[in-house]
Amino acid sequence: MDTFPKNILIVDEHRFSRVCSAILEMGGYGTEMISQRSELPAKLNKDSVGLVVTSYPYGEAFLDEIKKSDIPTIILSDNIDGNLMNILNDYRNSYCMIKPLDYDKFRQLVKKVICGDGIPERGYENA
Repeated sequence: MDTFPKNILIVDEHRFSRVCSAILEMGGYGTEMISQRSELPAKLNKDSVGLVVTSYPYGEAFLDEIKKSDIPTIILSDNIDGNLMNILNDYRNSYCMIKPLDYDKFRQLVKKVICGDGIPERGYENA
């Protein structure tokens, strides 16, 4: 099992965060979870966080602040609408996967983003 020097910050409701954290920890990633906007500024540290995972529309209220940090972000969504497309078009370091997730593809994308291995500048992945 690989271990990675930076944590993955999961910004979502508590139940999904626990599931997502378990999936990522099985792959050797350290995770931190938050569900309150007030917790976000203290956690957005590029020295300790290598990736943010959130969902849409839940994480929409957090995205402006996450975007300012320039930390790569994976946004998970049930569907793509015009608002999400606008968010993605203005977000340099973002990737989107559509639910239900293929957990293997999700872990592969996470690994590519964390390691910086041949990832596109921005992307959409149909899980």
